[in-house]
Amino acid sequence: MKLMKMWSKRFTNTMLETKPVRIVADAAIATRNLGEGRLIPLVILDTAERPDIEELIRIHEYITPGDVEIQWAKLKNSEGTVALILSFKRPSELIVVIDFDIVKQGILVDQILTSKGLYIQAGRDGDRFKTKPDAKKIIIEIPDTGFLKTWDQLFHSNIVKDMRKNGLGRQQAKNAATMFINELRKFGKLRMGQS
Repeated sequence: MKLMKMWSKRFTNTMLETKPVRIVADAAIATRNLGEGRLIPLVILDTAERPDIEELIRIHEYITPGDVEIQWAKLKNSEGTVALILSFKRPSELIVVIDFDIVKQGILVDQILTSKGLYIQAGRDGDRFKTKPDAKKIIIEIPDTGFLKTWDQLFHSNIVKDMRKNGLGRQQAKNAATMFINELRKFGKLRMGQS
């Protein structure tokens, strides 16, 4: 009976871990003493069903940095999104899947790839960085996995598709998407203490 309860709990946790955790808010943080002043994205995740993520963030305050493996992916039946899969190994084992809408949240993905980092913070609907700037958060190093070339194509094609849907012709949309992404990246490369 005890083994059955343990298996049932692990199965339930595994099912929750494979479900993307919803982003309730986002922001960006730049400090001189972290990430060489780069603008690092922050996502506030809805952890109402994931107290394990809240606990992971809480215990990071008291221990040395843990181990995490990252993987970018396209989830099945998730058109127009790209997912970041975080597999934490230490201080506790858990998986966090964050699915980004390429058009609406592509700026976050692009900046994660530029800054090579991401802050995650636990939260609920209505939480914002500006109202809870001192909430516990962890920073995750996002190394280059070779995803950038694929991202460039995905980001550009999805922006083009959205611009076409909003009335631009094919060539206009391609040109506008290229300009939009270039301007976005100029802003994203700014560093704290630089102008």
